[in-house]
Amino acid sequence: MRTVSDRLFWVGTYTGDQGSGRGVHRALRASGSGAFERIECAAEMADPSYLATHPRLPVLYAVSELDEGASVAAFAVGAGGALRPLGSRPVPAGPCHVAVAPGGDCLAVSCYVAGAFAVAPLAADGSFDGDPSVLPGQGSGPRKNRQEGPHAHSAAFAPDGTILGTDLGADLLRAFRVEAGAARLVAELPMPSGCGPRHLAVHPSGTVFVITELANTVVALSPRDGYADLVVTGESPATADPAPGDATSAAIKLSPDGRRAYTSTRGADVITVHEVVGDGTGLRPVADVPCGGQGPRDLHVDAQWLHTANQYSGDISTFSVTDGIPKPQGRPQPAPTPVCLIPAD
Repeated sequence: MRTVSDRLFWVGTYTGDQGSGRGVHRALRASGSGAFERIECAAEMADPSYLATHPRLPVLYAVSELDEGASVAAFAVGAGGALRPLGSRPVPAGPCHVAVAPGGDCLAVSCYVAGAFAVAPLAADGSFDGDPSVLPGQGSGPRKNRQEGPHAHSAAFAPDGTILGTDLGADLLRAFRVEAGAARLVAELPMPSGCGPRHLAVHPSGTVFVITELANTVVALSPRDGYADLVVTGESPATADPAPGDATSAAIKLSPDGRRAYTSTRGADVITVHEVVGDGTGLRPVADVPCGGQGPRDLHVDAQWLHTANQYSGDISTFSVTDGIPKPQGRPQPAPTPVCLIPAD
């Protein structure tokens, strides 16, 4: 039975040939132990690899990471985490990330295979309000096995409304703005050659931290004249100890108080704690903690708990973070190829 303090989470999965998930799953986190209970399918869907929630409404968004028939879908959230479809929109091939604007008026989808970003307008009830604007990418990088062309990987909304999108294939941050209901490219910001920018987080100080998948680093960028004009101000390792040669860093999340960042690195299979230094302008890796599974693709952190979605071992690990350093809490809970984990509220 759910208690008042239990918390509902959404789990993105891979399905079919890529995994054992059935679609978007829901999981209830017990308030006392932090463990997840009753991980079950909430909506059948092909490869919902990334999820996001509306900032004000009980609406969930999920990408369907397909090469053909790719889409982004919206669901109304009902009692007990029941999901009711609100429609979907087609997007370019291989969508792997979705982010919703703080005002709830649009969302941004990053399409890895196509190397494009898509920005879809949203109606007042959180449903789609027209077709997405598609912003194709171009360029390549020195690592030809991964950077033969553009690969859009994630996007985030900066405080001034600029959409910042990482392009792993072209070693770029792309900056977009939405005007008159349509998105347009306003800047391309170069990143270190061969780094493969993957995910990013915007610190309350204004610094943008970008984790790189191919160099296993975190790059810090500071705005000069708004977030379409960023300059690299530092770079630090994504792990405290040197990562093995086949390691690929994945997620970066900030603690609620902004004092720490947490990153995940596959291959090394660790969560790394970083201290935020220099008034929020840089990171210093402090400690690596085994993730408890294999392939920590995503993580969630709040004031009490940290969780990792371990793709390759098919489970979710729980850690206490009340003193900043993750401490394992029991055994990982089995989950069907989890690759994204977000709270429902």
